[in-house]
Amino acid sequence: MASRGDWSLSFGRRLREARDRLRLTQEQFAELGGVKRVSQHLYEQDARVPDLNYLLRLKEHGVDVGYLVLGSSAGHSAATPNSTDIYVAAYRTVDEFARDDAGNPLPYAERERFFSFLCATLSQTGTPESSTELKERLVRFMRP
Repeated sequence: MASRGDWSLSFGRRLREARDRLRLTQEQFAELGGVKRVSQHLYEQDARVPDLNYLLRLKEHGVDVGYLVLGSSAGHSAATPNSTDIYVAAYRTVDEFARDDAGNPLPYAERERFFSFLCATLSQTGTPESSTELKERLVRFMRP
């Protein structure tokens, strides 16, 4: 098993690791997240990225969502006590902004890098922003 903070594991691999740790089948784990088994399979294969509701449901069942999304445990990170707000704002922002000209989501690796960048940037500021404030900042940044 990889150590916490090991970015050599993709989101899908970390998700599978979490499911294995709980000794659940894909169907059982999918049920925790409120999705079908086929969606769970696609998440674990890094073919699709789950939405925020899925992650929040897993968190309600004790899954370390910080590890799934960031590759490091919330208990082992230097994030502020309100780090959940930072991650939620970053996740929502990536979901909205990480799209190509046709409106399709960018490839998983690019969205993951963007998410990591946003979380690192927001963690350094020490002041979690709402997703609305973060979007407004990004829109100003992206204007020519």
